[in-house]
Amino acid sequence: MLVAILIGAVLGNFLFEQYKLESESVIKEVNSTYFLVEGTYSTETQATKAVTSNTNIDPYIIVKEDANYIVYLAITASNDNLEKLKKMYEEKDVNASIKKMSIENEEFLATLEQMDILLNNAKTNDEITSITEVVLANYQEFVLE
Repeated sequence: MLVAILIGAVLGNFLFEQYKLESESVIKEVNSTYFLVEGTYSTETQATKAVTSNTNIDPYIIVKEDANYIVYLAITASNDNLEKLKKMYEEKDVNASIKKMSIENEEFLATLEQMDILLNNAKTNDEITSITEVVLANYQEFVLE
């Protein structure tokens, strides 16, 4: 009877760990966000110089990741909004690439969801820029700090 309890505990623990791994991967896939990236630079000075020399880049944030400084132009969780943002920057002659990342901060994700609804309904570049500015500020406040 003791052996049966021991085997049950080991198998139960194994199944629980497998379930936990599967649920974590599903959550990460659901929390995928898209970052519009202007560029990656080796120093903060280079990143600052790149964005200040181009008056069409606004808003933006510079984030240190590993040994690089990355200039983020926009963040969204929606493919439709991603295309809208990319098109806006293409019209301004700003080359931007897309970076997909997972974010675990629930407060930021809730804000991003609301901002994506507003962004989806935005008609002018000024509206899009204002919403993007709020999203970047929230990312800095909730995720980076």
